[in-house]
Amino acid sequence: MQAVAAFARANPIDRIVLDSPAPRFGILTTGKAYLDVRQALADLGLSADACAAMGLRIYKVGLVWPLEVEGARRFAAGLEDVLVVEEKHGFIEGQFVHALYNMDAAGRPSVVGKRDESGASLLPSEGELSPTLVARAILSRLQRMGGGNPQLAQRLARL
Repeated sequence: MQAVAAFARANPIDRIVLDSPAPRFGILTTGKAYLDVRQALADLGLSADACAAMGLRIYKVGLVWPLEVEGARRFAAGLEDVLVVEEKHGFIEGQFVHALYNMDAAGRPSVVGKRDESGASLLPSEGELSPTLVARAILSRLQRMGGGNPQLAQRLARL
């Protein structure tokens, strides 16, 4: 497992695909869910420049097990909130939370995925994700952080 971790660190399997000069909100995703995230952002009318301006950072995981811890921690650095978007069971979400567990609590972001902080369902564990479901989750996180605006809510309502 140490060799796998070293290989993952040495090769750009996991990577930040969208960053911001002042990141606050992160989305960690993989596989088809990554495409759903990109489509959700497009459906909400958020270009790469708009995402960067609002403080969004996206981390695309290529190796889902074991999650490469150093890269995941670099992704999380400076973020207030992370949304983990993945199909089915929260496999990456648990690894990510575990990777952040020993970080300084003051610098550790809140992490949600299948459920939000209160335990309410955020993204389904069964069935297929859709860009609309992902857009709803993204908008809920932005609103929680004070970054949602009425235009985004109107676009989501049209979806």
